[in-house]
Amino acid sequence: MTRRHRRLRPSTAGRAFPLVLALASTAAFADRPKVLVLKSSDLAAYASVVAGFAAEVRAEVQEITLEEGADSAKAFRRISEQPPAMILAIGPAAANGAKRALSEVPVVFSMVPYYEKYGLEGPNVTGIALTSDLSAELATLKAVAPSARRVGILEDPRYSAKVIEEASTIAQQQGMQLVPIEVDAPSKVERALKAAKGKIDAMLLIADKTVASAQVVKRLIEFCQQERLPLAALSSSQVKEGALLSLSPSYTGIGQQAGRLANRILHEKVDPGALAVAEPETLDLAMNLSTAKRLGGQCELALELFKLAAQKGYPVKVFE
Repeated sequence: MTRRHRRLRPSTAGRAFPLVLALASTAAFADRPKVLVLKSSDLAAYASVVAGFAAEVRAEVQEITLEEGADSAKAFRRISEQPPAMILAIGPAAANGAKRALSEVPVVFSMVPYYEKYGLEGPNVTGIALTSDLSAELATLKAVAPSARRVGILEDPRYSAKVIEEASTIAQQQGMQLVPIEVDAPSKVERALKAAKGKIDAMLLIADKTVASAQVVKRLIEFCQQERLPLAALSSSQVKEGALLSLSPSYTGIGQQAGRLANRILHEKVDPGALAVAEPETLDLAMNLSTAKRLGGQCELALELFKLAAQKGYPVKVFE
């Protein structure tokens, strides 16, 4: 009897254990709060944010893409009838609509350029900015061009005066000086760049409405190549076109960061309005080896960039 009993116990436990796990898993999933991901449109960058968010958040995630016009208003009415525990709003249209129509639902916004201009403040709203205070960009320029002291920035004071003011203090702390190159229309960029010749050692591109157009960026890249100036751009696509480097937010990283923020709101019961809008935690570094070669010291520039990437944990993309 005793031997038979000993043989049966492991077999019985082996059958029961997976069933218990399955029941526990189902119960845990059922108890998860429901989070609605609201996208302004179907962009690849937005899909990367969603992927990062879904991997990090402890919640059941549903996804809706807004339609333009009246259909968008209907979507918000339907959402308000059965509100989720939280909304991740991706892009300006989603963020603005959620803020206006769903004042009782916690909202985390992302992928909103110039978020300050959209009036997204509120007791139920927080988010992740799309831009930083330029400290990382300035530190990267200093690492690859230690002799550069004067950093030129094309900017329209109507949009970027505050950014320049804050970044100037950071630049001084790093032994650098920002040199604003003011323009109020794309047509005036050529004259402004001509006047800046010999007065700057490097260039930094910022997300300014007036100067961030494709035409202006192309001319700025040409200018920096002609003057042999390192240019820190906004995106890897601009590096591919000829800028020396870029530091840009990782879209998947923004999603993961939003997921962690959502966990605080959902599970720690932190009020969204008590959380300051955060800067992106994860940046992607891109560099152009051909541009580095034109500037001279290709190996040294590349080595310094790789060292910096290793220290900061930046993923690296390289173009030739």
